[in-house]
Amino acid sequence: MNDNELLHHLQSVYFDNVDTARPGDAVKAFTPDVIWQHTQVWAHDGHDSRHTDRLDGQDALYAFMSDRVGEMQVIKIKHVVDEAIVSGDRGAFRARVVGPEGNSLGFVGWVELRDGLIQRYIVMPENFAA
Repeated sequence: MNDNELLHHLQSVYFDNVDTARPGDAVKAFTPDVIWQHTQVWAHDGHDSRHTDRLDGQDALYAFMSDRVGEMQVIKIKHVVDEAIVSGDRGAFRARVVGPEGNSLGFVGWVELRDGLIQRYIVMPENFAA
């Protein structure tokens, strides 16, 4: 996977499906044994950057996302991947969550790749709120 392929994979396979409430399609971005670690970027519905979720496996991720995507539809946020870099089987990216009024919060991610899919995914806010 190269830089453009990772950017496309994150945006089109993962985030676009998260943003349109299709968790079954979103989890196709990951290997069945994915390690998924996410620190909340956009505070909503009692979720904030003081908590990090860690999930093991695509089934656990699907269950988690099935609950969360409805909340994101209500607050109308979208994810935009701005850049991605890949070196061998590892990569990093910068992205942002954009709200309905155009305000945005940045986040960064680390990924490890296997067989054209994401096997490890770690995301955290670029700037933690005080």
